Amino acid sequence: MAHPSIAWRLAAGLSASMALLWIGAASIAGMVMSAQINEAFDQSLRQGALRLLPLAVHELQEGDEHGQDRVRGADPGEGTAYFTYYLIDPRGRVVLRTDDAPENLPQAPIATGFSEVDGKRLFSKMDPRSGFSIVLVEHMDHRRAALRAALATVLWPLLGLIPLVAAGIWIAIRLAMRPVGRLAHDISERSSHNLSPLATAGQPAELAPIADAVASLLKRLSAALDAERAFAASSAHELRTPIAGALAQTQVLAAELGDQPAGRRLKEVESSLRHLAHLSEKLLQLARLDAGFAQAQTASDLLPALRLVVRDFQPSSAMPSRVTLHVCDGLVLVRRINLDAFAIAVRNLIQNALLHGEPGGPVEVIAGPGQQVRVINRGPLVPTEMLPRITEPFRRGVTSAAGTGLGLSIVRAIMDQTGGTLTLRSPASGRGDGFEAMLEWPDEPPSRS
Repeated sequence: MAHPSIAWRLAAGLSASMALLWIGAASIAGMVMSAQINEAFDQSLRQGALRLLPLAVHELQEGDEHGQDRVRGADPGEGTAYFTYYLIDPRGRVVLRTDDAPENLPQAPIATGFSEVDGKRLFSKMDPRSGFSIVLVEHMDHRRAALRAALATVLWPLLGLIPLVAAGIWIAIRLAMRPVGRLAHDISERSSHNLSPLATAGQPAELAPIADAVASLLKRLSAALDAERAFAASSAHELRTPIAGALAQTQVLAAELGDQPAGRRLKEVESSLRHLAHLSEKLLQLARLDAGFAQAQTASDLLPALRLVVRDFQPSSAMPSRVTLHVCDGLVLVRRINLDAFAIAVRNLIQNALLHGEPGGPVEVIAGPGQQVRVINRGPLVPTEMLPRITEPFRRGVTSAAGTGLGLSIVRAIMDQTGGTLTLRSPASGRGDGFEAMLEWPDEPPSRS
């Protein structure tokens, strides 16, 4: 499940708040503009009435004495005027109107001054000397069109600015959150093999206490792990000498007793001591791995170490040719790995193949092609669901052979520290039985030290 981002929440919240504030400001501006536009149009109606009334009365008095309706107004080619007007005599008859005005006035009482009838804005003014009145009628569509045009000039740039401002907010927050990302990256790089102090200098005031607390925790954890590793390494190392002495004494005593009943029991004691010696050796290897000794600063040629390990196994095998080595032509196996750690990994794989393979069966060590080393034996199949679990410490497969359950876990730890992988297969590649363990590294030497 993805974790919600603080940066995204801040950006979304600030952008939404800013958009709402701008929309609210635009709404207020729209109401103000509507009031100003109405006031301007009303003023235009008033001024028009004040100018047209005396002119219309004067023209009417000098014109037709019978008061016939006269058509005055815009030329048809000039389009529709913003407003029309009517001139009304003292008896309430329309005596003069514009050419685009309806013949009859809106059917409603017309009050002096401003009024609205049937969606039209009216202004009425009477000349007290002549008794004539003028009524100006304006269609509200003009006001609405003017208001829409004014709002468009405000809203369209606003709609374009909101995404830009949101992007600016996002960029600013991302820049401000960079110290959080750096701190998270520094913490993610810490592990049991890297407990170096965090860089707390230059952290923002909000992150400085967190960085200091994590740095203090890492310091205490490093001290605890160092003490644990030192104890494990010292214990394993110190156990080797007394175990070896006890084993030697047990072998001498067993030889003296011969086939007596006590001699047979002593053989069981000897077997237990051998197992304890083997276990102490594995624990010492684990203690060294916890300190990260498998990593190396410089690359080394692994083929001489591989040949040496295989040669060590050949005299101790039941048959001189039981463990064989095959190196692909032209192979260059150069990696940044401690040679001792590489030898431990290969030795554990060969021991595992000899111990759990077919009795007396061959064990093949194949180097290449590419940056890989494979150890293959013959024997019963290992269930597929068991393969991922047998690399865990003290986890063994279905077998009656002696062992500690630490060999494959040690190999996996060495590969993890050196940027490689341990792959287990059963049956072995191209076969119907057996077990295959493959050490593999990327084609390019790992950049980390």
